[in-house]
Amino acid sequence: MAAFAVGSAARAAPPLEVYGRLPAVDLVDLAPGGESFALVGRDGDARRLFVRKTDGTPVYVAAVGDSKVRDLEWIGDDQLVVFGSSTMQIPDLSFEKMEWMGGVHIDLNTKASYILMKESHTYLPAVFGWFGQAHIGDRWYGYFADYTYDQIAPSYQSRMIWPDLYRMDMATGKVDKAAPAGAGDTDWAVGPDGALLATGAFDSRGQGFKLTAGKWSGPILLTRSPQTGDSEVRLAGLGRTPGTVLVRERNDQDTVVREIQVSQGGEGEVLTHGDVELLRGRLNRQLIGWREGSNGAVHMFDPAIQRRVDASRKAFPGLNVTLVSYDETFDHLVMLTDGSDDSGTYWLVDIPKKSARRIDHANPLIKPEDVGPVRMIQYKAADGLALDGALTLPPGGAAKNLPLVVLPHGGPIVLGDGAQFDWWAQAFASRGYAVFQPNYRGTLGYGEAFRKAAYGEVGRKMQTDISDGVAALAAQGIIDPKRACIVGASYGGYAALAGVTLQHGLYRCAVSVAGVGDFGRMITWDSVRDGSDMRGVNFWRDLSGASAGQNLADISPVRQAAKADAPILLIHGLDDTVVPIEQSKMMEKALKAAGKPVEFVTMAGEDHWLSKEPSRKAMLAAAVAFVEKHNPAN
Repeated sequence: MAAFAVGSAARAAPPLEVYGRLPAVDLVDLAPGGESFALVGRDGDARRLFVRKTDGTPVYVAAVGDSKVRDLEWIGDDQLVVFGSSTMQIPDLSFEKMEWMGGVHIDLNTKASYILMKESHTYLPAVFGWFGQAHIGDRWYGYFADYTYDQIAPSYQSRMIWPDLYRMDMATGKVDKAAPAGAGDTDWAVGPDGALLATGAFDSRGQGFKLTAGKWSGPILLTRSPQTGDSEVRLAGLGRTPGTVLVRERNDQDTVVREIQVSQGGEGEVLTHGDVELLRGRLNRQLIGWREGSNGAVHMFDPAIQRRVDASRKAFPGLNVTLVSYDETFDHLVMLTDGSDDSGTYWLVDIPKKSARRIDHANPLIKPEDVGPVRMIQYKAADGLALDGALTLPPGGAAKNLPLVVLPHGGPIVLGDGAQFDWWAQAFASRGYAVFQPNYRGTLGYGEAFRKAAYGEVGRKMQTDISDGVAALAAQGIIDPKRACIVGASYGGYAALAGVTLQHGLYRCAVSVAGVGDFGRMITWDSVRDGSDMRGVNFWRDLSGASAGQNLADISPVRQAAKADAPILLIHGLDDTVVPIEQSKMMEKALKAAGKPVEFVTMAGEDHWLSKEPSRKAMLAAAVAFVEKHNPAN
């Protein structure tokens, strides 16, 4: 992989395509024993899976190509499962095109590999949930959800069906059924010895949740009924000690993680509040701590481990530091740094040796002097709600009267943007733009009241939260409010369309990547796709205000296309299974009918997430060219 060379001479910004490249290093994961690690990385122009000893000795390498690798899962220290997804329609099935997850098992001793379920004529060649592994006797077993072809035969399409839990002998690939699904969307908690501790299922018909000991037919431990669009309860794996499981629950007041004794049931103990990432032991998969999504702070139950994590983060002063992976004993950790002069670097931290060795750079062609400075900006919405956002400035430039690109995040109810390296923001900054990424109301990590403040405010206060941030930047003299464009993907794409149709006089242009144009049609599409499971539909009805009787046409850019006051660029992947490309097609048609300027770029073979490098580069080239045409930086 490329070495990292620091140059001192001033030079032009890197080519734009550098920012659209997939990371040169990604998905770094330590083996439980800490002697090896796996990663997906670039080798010249090729992407490969590498497994190495912690001293750098090669163990295994295989071509990845343009496969969409999503995760790595160690099975002990000598086996690895590589999970990836493909957008496709399985032959002989009546399902529409979907994003299917699958896996490849690799034996690192023999170098043999096989695709999970590929040779079976009984089960779908896919994985619908991974529920860990167990070491039983001298063998490793993996647990995952899947369907049989008999379950999903066309004659069964009139009813909702759910995948069952299966156990696979990882050495042979032999599969046997471990447990049936519950009465709906089901999760299981499997102990490190292979014992099934609990089953949790959301009943799509009754809209309720039930947790049972062992299989679905076992004793009831906890119930919640009914669930509304704003509430959700799920079984979330093993607790801190044997015999305990976790339930993650969101209700009208809070989001909590509960620990429940399987032998007792009941409400259980609340361990933490808020939207957090649960951290687990590498072998027993029991809860050992959690990470806050808003700032990356790590909280471990074991004080000794907490000290190791804290010391590792403090070893990189002035940078954002993220715990990526760790071994069973926390003797070795993988950290990712980024910041004002760091476009992303993976480090292997050796606690006993008190050393940190660089694994490699995520973006080696973006040098320290090419990284635009990023900081958080605090401001208030028109109704007084405290907000913030990430501001990225051009590298080496003065922060005064700059042209602006507003880049709202997707989701929308997801963790927001922080002062971190963002390839899309940095690409615009390298061309002379200030880039503002607002964390509008509803963004996670700011408490339940902040999240709830978004309901009924799509296209309303969620939208003005964005433009209120632009006004705050203008008041500080950082940007020129007359030289602004708005760009975004997914919900951010909707916000871009709304910025020039529902709002006026704010932006010179808008770029929507896979954005929603018509909320009524989008909710109908979700309803048909999800069948009797109404959680997603209820969520969008509540967020959009439809459940409160508000008119969706008022917040749908397609319906307001005649009011567009700036040119619009639409970009959409043909294989998008989250926001169908019909949303952009409807927007283009409505704009053309109204005589409004619009351009439309489609990306063949691309999904909702811009997973493929050619599409990322094409999107970036089109978006930057459009912004430079209508809002030149100079």
